[in-house]
Amino acid sequence: MSNRLGVDVGGTFTDLLLFNEQNGELRLLKTPSTPQDQSIAIMTGISELIAASKIAPNEINALLHGTTVSTNIVLEEKGAKVGLLVTKDFEQVLHLARSRTPGPLTGWMIMEKPDPLADLELTRGVSERMSARGDVITPLDENVARQAVQGLIDAGVESITVSLLHSYANPDHERRLRSIIEEVDAEIPISLSSDILPEFREYERTLVTVMNAYVGPSMRSYLTSFEDKLKAIQISPHVNIVRSDGGLMSVQRASDSPVHTMLSGPAGGVSGAAFLAKLAGYENALGFDMGGTSTDVSLIQDGKPLISRQTSLGYYPI
Repeated sequence: MSNRLGVDVGGTFTDLLLFNEQNGELRLLKTPSTPQDQSIAIMTGISELIAASKIAPNEINALLHGTTVSTNIVLEEKGAKVGLLVTKDFEQVLHLARSRTPGPLTGWMIMEKPDPLADLELTRGVSERMSARGDVITPLDENVARQAVQGLIDAGVESITVSLLHSYANPDHERRLRSIIEEVDAEIPISLSSDILPEFREYERTLVTVMNAYVGPSMRSYLTSFEDKLKAIQISPHVNIVRSDGGLMSVQRASDSPVHTMLSGPAGGVSGAAFLAKLAGYENALGFDMGGTSTDVSLIQDGKPLISRQTSLGYYPI
C-alpha cells in the first residue's frame, strides 16, 4: 500500500494529513506543537495516524513538510549568535539598511527599528575589494582575515556569515575566507552570501545570509532530530521540505540553506488556498493564514497566486 504524508509545523499546532493513493482515503490530525523540539509533535502525530490507519510505517513512501520553525526563530529572536565578515569600511551595512518605514510619512518618528541579527560588536571588516565586474581591486589580506575570524570565535559566535562587496560577480574571496574559517574552527557553521543569494544590493544580500546563519543551527538540529526519529521507527520515505516559493527541496538542502524555508508553511497555505478557490469556482480570492505566532495574507488573481521576488518578515525584507 502506498501512502503520502503531509506535515505542517506551526508555533502552536502541528497538522498532519495522510493520503492513501490506492483508495483515496484522507486522514487528518492536529496536535500541539513542541517548541523545545518540533520533531516530537510530528512523531506523536505520525504514530497516531499509523495506528488509526492500520498501516506499517514503511508503507509511507513520501513525506512533504511545511514549517514555520525558521520564521518563528526570527520573529521570537531566538536565533544563534552570529558573527559577520564584510569588506573593510562596510561594517555598518545592516545598520544603514533601507530608508523605508512602515505606516504614514511620520512613521520614522515613532518607529523602533529592531537590532540587526548580527551585532556590530560581532562584525569585522577585512581588507579586500572586488569590482562590480568581478575584478580584484584589493587582494584579500589573509593575515587580517585570520585574526578577525579568531576574534569572532573568541567572542563566542555560534555561526559565521561572510558577505563581501560584489561577491555575486566573483566569489573567490568569500570562498577563501570559508577555508580560513575552517582552518580556525572546523565545526562552526558558515554561510556565504555568494551561495545563499548571489545578487547585487549588498544590504539585502547580507541580511538574507545573516538570517541563514541566525536560524541555521536550530534548523539543522531540528531536521537531524526529525530524520533520526523517522529512522528509529523504520520510516524511510522520500522527504521534501517546502520552500518559500512553494517548490520543494531535500532535507540536506534545507539544512544548508534554511533561510529558503523562511516562508515554507505560508507558501503551502497559499498553494492550498488557490487549490480550494479553484474547486469552489472562484478565480479571485484572498488567502488568510493565521497561526499562533504570525499571520500571512495572499492574493489569488485569475486562479493563480501573485508571486513577488521580495516580501518582508516583520521588519526584515527577504
